Amino acid sequence: MIHRRLDQLIGELKQKRIIYKDQLDYEELADHCNQVNDLITLHDIGNYRPIFINEVTRKFYGFNHQFLRGMDYLYYLKTIHPSYYPTLFRSLTFFNKNQKGFLDLTYKLKAADGSWKIMVGSTKTITRTKDNQPLHALTLMLPEEGVDQFPQSPMLKLESLTKRELEIFSLLTEGQSVANISEELFISEETVKKHKKNIFQKLDCNKTQELIKMAFELGVKF
Repeated sequence: MIHRRLDQLIGELKQKRIIYKDQLDYEELADHCNQVNDLITLHDIGNYRPIFINEVTRKFYGFNHQFLRGMDYLYYLKTIHPSYYPTLFRSLTFFNKNQKGFLDLTYKLKAADGSWKIMVGSTKTITRTKDNQPLHALTLMLPEEGVDQFPQSPMLKLESLTKRELEIFSLLTEGQSVANISEELFISEETVKKHKKNIFQKLDCNKTQELIKMAFELGVKF
């Protein structure tokens, strides 16, 4: 659903020649996106920063401006929960590798009332440089509960772990054995095995190597 809505929006912008190859009409794009009820953000890929947010998004964050400037960029960064900063790294990787198609991510964002909201978003490159590098991208976001069949993000899965499970997850990704974990945490090996089983189930993993891969992707292991 979210892909279809984003593609429909991009199609409308192209049809009206608001998007044209490596060019973009910012004012016309703003006018069109302000008629959309979804949360829309326009990104400058070359400088890795948001340029514009539509009126729905501005109200969601409680910002003063739609075209971001000055301290807006700092405030924008603060709207993302620190545990979701790896989401930003995934975005950088996606565009640095010039990947095609949709970038689907889950975000934990601070709304204007101070509450944290789980949002799902899809981003797609809309203009490219003359040497075919990403220039601008458009993100469409929706509340998680309003999106069907969107895969739960790895970060949300990680947040489902208990404090003890997180400790064991960390030690497992360091290559520690059950015996070593048992000794370090002063718990029985059977207890470690029970926690390990729960961790695999919650994170949809079948082996320790998958846990390590997830830890690197989320930026909790370097």
